[in-house]
Amino acid sequence: MNRHTITEQEMMEEAALFQEIYPVFIEEVDRIEAARGKLSEFQLMRAAARGKDIMGHLSWERRQTVNAIFETYIDIYRNYGREDADEWVVLTLGSSRKAIIERGYKHNWEYPGNSEPNVGSRIEELSRLLLEKEAELLWIHRELSLLQGMITPVKKTDEDT
Repeated sequence: MNRHTITEQEMMEEAALFQEIYPVFIEEVDRIEAARGKLSEFQLMRAAARGKDIMGHLSWERRQTVNAIFETYIDIYRNYGREDADEWVVLTLGSSRKAIIERGYKHNWEYPGNSEPNVGSRIEELSRLLLEKEAELLWIHRELSLLQGMITPVKKTDEDT
């Protein structure tokens, strides 16, 4: 059955599910953008797949709805950029990106049956991210130095004039 419309209740259920998936998705998008800039369609699809890995077993209709949400995000990202895609999430799903991500981090930081945060894994994650950023900044600095060296004007001596 190919449904083109869903009820408001179904959309609210899928929006809640997407808000659980979104932090994983956006974390992957952030990581790749930091290293390589704007993502290709393939990279966006991989980030969406990583997010959808936590969905568990869902009915075919629910999975199709979540896929449609990701496809729309990816289409907006490709055509208009990350900012517009993130804004679409806020407008469509009724929650800010920051709130969705904070909810996701709180969810990821807790051990099952334990309310204490998993600080160790967060430290490892942030350390890895810091190393990636440092490597990226070094690369940018090298390129900048190279380019600056290429445009340094050659000084004319009195003999050349």
